[in-house]
This record gives sequence, structure tokens and C-alpha cells, in this order.
Amino acid sequence: MTVHPLRLALLTRNVDAGRFGTLVTRWFAREVERYDDFKLDLIDLSAVPPDALRARIGEADAAVIVTAEYNHAYPGDLKTAIDAVRRPWYGKPIAFVVYGGRSGGLRAAEQLRLVFGELHAVTIRDTLGFHETDFTADGEPIDPTTPAAASALLHQLAWWARPLRDAREQTPYPE
Repeated sequence: MTVHPLRLALLTRNVDAGRFGTLVTRWFAREVERYDDFKLDLIDLSAVPPDALRARIGEADAAVIVTAEYNHAYPGDLKTAIDAVRRPWYGKPIAFVVYGGRSGGLRAAEQLRLVFGELHAVTIRDTLGFHETDFTADGEPIDPTTPAAASALLHQLAWWARPLRDAREQTPYPE
């Protein structure tokens, strides 16, 4: 039996050079590339129109959202992008890689869990959260346990993504 790689949408708000979010996104994308389980689709929300975003999420088996925390929440343009997609989120596992604020972005992740619950998505319990001091200037995490945490998150995401992909293929998600 051939197991096809899972299509993983990695969403970020933009990949402009010099931004901390870009550093986090690029590091995490390298972590994803280490796994045969996933075929990566890096989506820069600042450059993808809503219809194209909807189609790419529709094709994905799972998603990871990379986002900052602003004012104890996530950015408004991310909410707009999530809401523009709507139905393609149904029945998909979602993980979070967050940064910023005193909580390392964890408050943004907790609010996103509420949104994705309403969109019939399954959120992965483990979250990666970072402060700007958690990375070297070369874009590598300072804490030597960070790659293991990323690996655990990706294994959990793959565990959910396979049966949910099979379920969506066999029976469309109910209205």
C-alpha cells in the first residue's frame, strides 16, 4: 500500500526579510522539510488572494499557522484570511507556531483554537511559542529542545491528518 505524503499548508502573514516572523517561518519550514510525511505548501498571506487561498487550503490535508500575538490576540488580517476560506477548513487538523508578547504568542494560539473549533477543524494540543530572544541571529533556536518539540508537533499533526484525509475522501464532511 502506497502512502502519499500529506499536503501541509504553512500559513504566515508575510515573508519579508528582516522580520522575526519570517525567521520563525523559515526555521519551521526547514523542520517540515525533514519529514517524508509532508509535502510543504508555504502560503504568504500578504501575497495570496482569497480565492487562491481557499483553493490551496482545500487541497491541504493539514495546516500550520505561524503568527504573532498582538494585544493578547492574533492579527486582524489573519482573521480575515481564515474567515475568507471557511468551508475548506472543515475536518482538518491545524497546529500553531506563535511568537511575541509576554506569553511567547500562546494567547494568540488559544484564541485561534476557538475560531477553528467553530470551523469544524481539529487543533493540535502542542503549540510552539517563541520570544525574539529564543533564536540566534542565524535563525536557529537557542533552546536545544526546540527541534524535538517541533518534531512532536509534526508527528501529532500527521497522526491526525491521515485518518481525517481518509475520512474526507470517503465521506464528505456533513453540512
